[in-house]
Amino acid sequence: MVSVLVLCIELLLDIVGLALGIIVFSRSSDNRLQKAWGMLAITLSLLLLCDNLEWIWLFSRGGENALPRFTEVPMNHLSLWHIVRVIVFFQFFSLFPIASLMPGWLNTTRVINLCIPVILIICIACCYQLFNGHYTILKSFADIRENIGNQDVLVRLFLFIISVITPSVNFLFPYMKRWIPVRRKQSRAMTIYMFCYAMIMSGYIWLMLGTSGLCFNVFGIIVILPTIYLNVLYLRHENPLSLPPPPVEELKREEIEAIREIAVSPVVLDLCDQLQTLMKENKAYTNPQYSLQDLLNDLNTNENRLDKALHYDGFSGFRDFINFHRLQYFKEQARLQKELSVKELMFMSGFTSRSSFYRYFANVEKMSPGEYMDMLHTDNK
Repeated sequence: MVSVLVLCIELLLDIVGLALGIIVFSRSSDNRLQKAWGMLAITLSLLLLCDNLEWIWLFSRGGENALPRFTEVPMNHLSLWHIVRVIVFFQFFSLFPIASLMPGWLNTTRVINLCIPVILIICIACCYQLFNGHYTILKSFADIRENIGNQDVLVRLFLFIISVITPSVNFLFPYMKRWIPVRRKQSRAMTIYMFCYAMIMSGYIWLMLGTSGLCFNVFGIIVILPTIYLNVLYLRHENPLSLPPPPVEELKREEIEAIREIAVSPVVLDLCDQLQTLMKENKAYTNPQYSLQDLLNDLNTNENRLDKALHYDGFSGFRDFINFHRLQYFKEQARLQKELSVKELMFMSGFTSRSSFYRYFANVEKMSPGEYMDMLHTDNK
């Protein structure tokens, strides 16, 4: 009866975790980190829910007396299928702190590089499963020790060790890169996240090696509770795993002002990338009538977020940003189309006021547009 009661409690918690994960994912809008956490929470809740459904199926076959209380689900230990399934989940679970602590650092190339060990595990496991004729069935830790000399057992044990080491190294990566200073405290959410990872990894090792005595139901409850807590945090904050700001007394006055002026978040960093892409591809700044509202519509954002993104990129505001790109375009076209006059290049770049253009040009380049054109002609002689 106790086993059934614990099973029902965990089943209820899994459903709550799944529901909250779906809510986080649906409310993430343009926040990629929230969307990614929502997917992770949904995946983890579904995995635990499937395990509980397996328990229900086992109980329904023979009643509670058919299984000892609080024991592991019967399984083939060091199973290649379990190794592949779990390592894929662990890989993305372990990369999430990197994305949270250093938004924008994880690009496609870096993700692929960090996933190379996982890709190798999947390839080796699939090839061995499909083309190897002998596959030793391992029902306990004693079976693993007795058959340690078998080739397939050695291969599976090697893949299992790699599947444990790879995500663990990913978790230590922010510390190796010193993204978390030694004297700085990490956020409470990050501590909970690492505890959750440690519990899942411990359960994975315990189950794969066939060690007896694991309270499987209690283990599931311990894992799902931090997941529910993190779901609530992601509903309240954009990036709860981010590093808290250092104490004010450790900062210089300029750094304090910068923190007050710019609230950097994953959304702001993503908006910075969108700004650069928009200016590079569409060259909207060449339109003299291009306004702040037009930019907000193109980026589908609000003025507050745009202002933070512009300040993060070093611009005082929209006008400074748009004039900077117009000036760069002017210089680029001056080198390519030397037959055009300053006036023609000015209008081509999107400037409408000659006095404003000359004043901005002299302030940035420390020379007049005419002097700049003369310098280009002199260099080509």
